[in-house]
Amino acid sequence: MTLTPIFAMKYVPIILFILVLTGPLLIWHRLTRAMNPREHANAERLVVVTPHNDDIRREFGRAFDQWHQQKYGTSVVIDWRVPGGSTDIRRMLEAAYQPYRVNGKLPPDTNVGLDVIFGGGDFFFDVELKPLGVLEPMHIDPALLKAAFPQPTLAGVKLYDLAKSPDGRPAPSWIGVCLSSFGIVYNPDVYRSIGLPLPSPEHGWHDLTDPRLAGLLALADPAHSGSAAVAYQMVIQRNMADAESALFKANPPMAHLTRAQQATNVQYQAAIAQGWKRGMSDLLKIAANARYFVDSSTIVPNDVARGEAAAGIAIDFYARVTEETVGSNRARFFAPIGATAITPDPVTILHGTHGRRLELAQHFVEFLLSVPGQRLWQLKVGQPGGPFERALRRPPIRQDVYNDRTGWSDQDINPFQTANGFNQRNDWMALFTDSRPIWVAAWIDSRDALKHAYATILRVLNYDRRQELIDSLADLPINMSDVESLRRQRISMQASNGDVDAWRARQQLQWASRFRAHYADVERRARDE
Repeated sequence: MTLTPIFAMKYVPIILFILVLTGPLLIWHRLTRAMNPREHANAERLVVVTPHNDDIRREFGRAFDQWHQQKYGTSVVIDWRVPGGSTDIRRMLEAAYQPYRVNGKLPPDTNVGLDVIFGGGDFFFDVELKPLGVLEPMHIDPALLKAAFPQPTLAGVKLYDLAKSPDGRPAPSWIGVCLSSFGIVYNPDVYRSIGLPLPSPEHGWHDLTDPRLAGLLALADPAHSGSAAVAYQMVIQRNMADAESALFKANPPMAHLTRAQQATNVQYQAAIAQGWKRGMSDLLKIAANARYFVDSSTIVPNDVARGEAAAGIAIDFYARVTEETVGSNRARFFAPIGATAITPDPVTILHGTHGRRLELAQHFVEFLLSVPGQRLWQLKVGQPGGPFERALRRPPIRQDVYNDRTGWSDQDINPFQTANGFNQRNDWMALFTDSRPIWVAAWIDSRDALKHAYATILRVLNYDRRQELIDSLADLPINMSDVESLRRQRISMQASNGDVDAWRARQQLQWASRFRAHYADVERRARDE
């Protein structure tokens, strides 16, 4: 049949337009079927809830399926559920399990159709998920657990939950599968253009307090970014650890106090409070240099790479992926030596997972702890056993895999050395929740007053006087005892079912007012110079 000219004029353009739209989809469909030939046939399904990005989901989904076929003879498709960040995951689980609770507890046969939680950080698993009672004790092969964790902690931070089942067997409620650290991402080109020496791992966080970086730091809002907030807490904890070390050096018997004795020893508590105060001062100087505070920490490395900021505080793998994408002249990352939190990113099996689903969930945990699963975090694209599309660039949690770095993206990475004996102190992390609103009040709610005071100080010509005024600005009218008091009030209010959010908002407003008055007072003194 021959098409008439009128038909061709009317319909051929429409047909071509449809082909342009659907052609790429047909090609993608064929490619995904070729990469996962059994995905649409007899593959089994595992439901995994995660905050991880698309790169991690794609590469681990593909690698687990291949590993499972080789070891267990069946294909497994991961049904990823991505409700958002860790807060969104907690809300999702609360809603899913709430209808099944009886007198606040979950029956053993509860089934919400979710099998595994993969990622979110140890603080999230311990503080937010555990109290919900939704973490299933995991019966992992003790030999695998021992091989993966010859030591259960890294500089005092546990790498997996040390729980046991009633029969005495290890049955952790969560297990770390990779490590996260926090550090400084910077743009060497910008530093050279403003004549500043490059920041260094040895100087660490202190390099960001340099007033020549005024308006040149990219920072995340601690109220929205949990990872950035942990990094800020490490600035304080490093100062607290330095104060503790100085006390022990001056008074060696103090080093033998137990944690319980430290909690009631006046001299020890005074030294730690001074360290906390110095940490808050460092943070204020860093905040004063900020160009902005963004909601998401993922924005920070990108803006540094674009030259919109000289440096910023970032989580390790976001910054390393950015460095790989744009080149080391525009973005570099390091974790400050002995001054950063190096913490596990866990996996867990959810309550109610049973039967074949439980077997698949245990296989998934087994794969994540295996040498192939661990090496996937670091291998370059195209390396045997490596990613297909983009390197993930996260530190594995198994120390033994660092012995062979063939094909790795980061040849110099070793968090077991970077820790250098320092890591997040859980007893000091007790202040974390109540410190975040204080930071917001000081840096964000009072932003204009802080900027005006800082700008006025930087115009003071005499160097010594200028530095003295910066120190005065950073000497915030707050002490560690104030945050401890806030913590006690919050706990009491929670116990009595009070409106904690409303109370916290009022407290934040009051502190912001106090900080603005402080900034205005220092600004007046600077104007008199």
